[in-house]
Amino acid sequence: MAISRLTLAAALLVAGAALAESWRSYHNDRFGVTAAYPAGWKMGPEPTNNDGRVFSSPDGTAQVTISGMFAVDSRQEEMASRSEPLEGETVTYSTRGDNWIVVSGTRNGRVFYRKALLSCGDRVWNDLDIDYPEQDKAKFDAIVGHMAASLRPGAGYDITCK
Repeated sequence: MAISRLTLAAALLVAGAALAESWRSYHNDRFGVTAAYPAGWKMGPEPTNNDGRVFSSPDGTAQVTISGMFAVDSRQEEMASRSEPLEGETVTYSTRGDNWIVVSGTRNGRVFYRKALLSCGDRVWNDLDIDYPEQDKAKFDAIVGHMAASLRPGAGYDITCK
């Protein structure tokens, strides 16, 4: 009995260590969006318009984009368009509040997860887009949850929030 408890404890310790991540925070100066990403992920180059960054997993199979953009239509129109699947997507989960929306599903054997917060008097979208292989869903569930919970709007140099 003592051996099976020891084996169980060791297995739990290894599983917990595998799920543990250290995190870094990315803040976009232009739109003010902030979110956490796994420390081992590689940050892509800064785009010319400075709207955000793409981060890639160490093995290159997954990526996350943390970005901001100006809202161009009414809240109702933008919420409706963000709820719609893009070409080739099957939406399996969608929920929304007054100023946020989450859409997730599959496309070509990959999982996508998009969370968007409308901020600054309905003038800015703060976005988190995650894409990874469908067979790795269990591996990425905790990572997606942590990143999604960390997404925060804020003021940037291109926008003043009231």
